[in-house]
Amino acid sequence: MRKSRYLRRGLGFIGLVLLTASYCLAQEEPDWVISQAGQQPLSEHFSVYRHSGSSLSLQAVQALDAKGAFEPAQTGKPAATNFGLTRDEVWMRLRFSTPEELPERWLLEIAHASLDRVELYLSANQQDYEYQRSGDLLTFSQRSFQHRHPVFDLTLQPETDYTLYLRVASEGTLSVPVTLWRPDALWQQDQLSYSLLSAYYGLLVALLVYNLFLFLSLRDPLYLTYVAFISTLAVGQAGLTGFTGQFIWPDNAWLAHLSPTGGVSAAGFFGALFVHSFLGNTPRRLRLGWLMPMISLGYALTFLATVFWSYYHGAIAVNLISLVFAFTALSLGAVSFYHRQPGARFFVLAWVALLTGVLVISLHNLGLLPSNFLTSNALLIGSALEMLLLSLALADRINRIQQARDEAQAQSIQLRQEMVETLEKSERQLEERVAERTSALEEANRELQKSHHLLEYQAHHDALTGLANRKLLSQHFKQVKCQADEQNMGFTVVVADLDKFKQINDTWGHQAGDEVLITLARRLLAAVNHQDTLARVGGDEFVALLPGLQDRQLAEQYCQQLLRTAIEPIVLSQGTTIIPGISLGYAIYPQDTTDIDQLLNLADKAMYQNKLSNTLGFN
Repeated sequence: MRKSRYLRRGLGFIGLVLLTASYCLAQEEPDWVISQAGQQPLSEHFSVYRHSGSSLSLQAVQALDAKGAFEPAQTGKPAATNFGLTRDEVWMRLRFSTPEELPERWLLEIAHASLDRVELYLSANQQDYEYQRSGDLLTFSQRSFQHRHPVFDLTLQPETDYTLYLRVASEGTLSVPVTLWRPDALWQQDQLSYSLLSAYYGLLVALLVYNLFLFLSLRDPLYLTYVAFISTLAVGQAGLTGFTGQFIWPDNAWLAHLSPTGGVSAAGFFGALFVHSFLGNTPRRLRLGWLMPMISLGYALTFLATVFWSYYHGAIAVNLISLVFAFTALSLGAVSFYHRQPGARFFVLAWVALLTGVLVISLHNLGLLPSNFLTSNALLIGSALEMLLLSLALADRINRIQQARDEAQAQSIQLRQEMVETLEKSERQLEERVAERTSALEEANRELQKSHHLLEYQAHHDALTGLANRKLLSQHFKQVKCQADEQNMGFTVVVADLDKFKQINDTWGHQAGDEVLITLARRLLAAVNHQDTLARVGGDEFVALLPGLQDRQLAEQYCQQLLRTAIEPIVLSQGTTIIPGISLGYAIYPQDTTDIDQLLNLADKAMYQNKLSNTLGFN
């Protein structure tokens, strides 16, 4: 009996080991392999874990992942990462590998601007995780990458296995459409999206100004209500598109966070009042004169709840009330059209357009429809058509009323002429405003050009030290080699590597390591001439390219000078003083070799020889 029990335990243990080993092997297989395409949708490749309660740490999530808690990726379902209105914290995991040839810089975009918190953890070959964060609870300057959407700057190396975790939480709609972009492709996409959004807001401004002038001309409160509706809807749409966080309140994350639900609630408040006034006798004829004021009150309470109580409950309420409002307004408009009330035909078409947009965005926000261009922008498209048609309805209403007055009173001809003159004046002023808006758009385009130049600079320089990166160093190598060959001259390459840099990170932390790197970069940069190139090509490795220096004795002296400059004590921000160690090696072109890669290898080899011997013995 005892032997049998031990045998069963042994077999069980062996089975557990085999199961664990097979699971670990399966975990190491990448979910996806990156390609050279400029735009690569990733949503369908993520495995997902939803958590309710207090926030989890990365270590806790990794432990859950190891136990198989993540739901497998739903390949072929781009809507897999649309979770609707939820308070859950969502963790998304993607393992991917890179091919042999790959651009170094990529941008990961989550095309949903109103997410509260988005955190990214990225590890290469199971090393330490790089951390970045974004979301509308951060000011624009606090985001890891300044963009209207959560965007993260990734530096990917070829033939490397990566593990990526995303932690996403939001009190509004939690939709996480993830796309990996090459920087130039995202810039082109931004050009198109900003152009379309600029056209939309240009339309809003034009309609707002137009109806404001109508109010000033006719003194009819209906037009002022419509102006308030357009203005607040513009704020809500700006929140949904990320414009409030980027342009309106870049330094006030709270207002930017409240703008989507708060703006739409305020727009619903004025919209219900507008419908009640526009339809006139229809609600009273149906004994529903109380309906639109009650809906308006519901929107007002939703706005107050959003601001002072719970954004989450406000988001649910605004979606449900908007559905009721749209269907009710459409029904009352149909009755008005049946009774041939002035402007009713355009009113019905307007609310059909808005109802379609509200229905689609509400189903999307509740997680029933996938995230794509049409579903994510349904309210924007529907509201644009609705406002155009409502403007036509207002114009038609004016025309019908004017015709009735013409038939009843001969004196109305004079009034109509005055109205035409007023409208012509309004149109001229509107054209001036449009011209001003065009100038503003041109200025915005110039700013985008500046942003493009900044991206170009960031693509060629190290983010931590500001030195040239490997890409820029390679370009300078080619230039210096061509110049040296033409002038029958040489140049020197110096490779510098910090000693015991890992101990600095382990002892004082990565922030201390960063301070050491920045200080050494400044010292080395001060020691080179303006025509020289100093680059950071690795975690703690620097390369100096010295055109014209081809004498070995001068190269020895130069390295001694760099060493003396680098090993001076460094006082960290935490008060600790450390003395950095550095190993140097150099090679001279063309004396040592005429091949650039071989030249770097020789300098690197000399540096490692010095590191091993802990003395300066140069080539």
